[in-house]
Amino acid sequence: MKKMLTTKDLMALNELMTFENWMATKMKFCEQAVSEKPLKTMFKDMASKHLENHSKLLAYLTANASEGGNK
Repeated sequence: MKKMLTTKDLMALNELMTFENWMATKMKFCEQAVSEKPLKTMFKDMASKHLENHSKLLAYLTANASEGGNK
């Protein structure tokens, strides 16, 4: 069942998705910037988790977005 998303909901989702994407990018950069294996692994895992969070938010948005705008 679709949930009606308000403008406030969409703004919050946009902010969260932007943050998760930005953090994933930063963690990938950090992974490339370090040479120590434990740090590389940690940054890679963190980047993956942020990308997963972004994907889940996108899936939620896709599942609940109204089609064709206001009806």
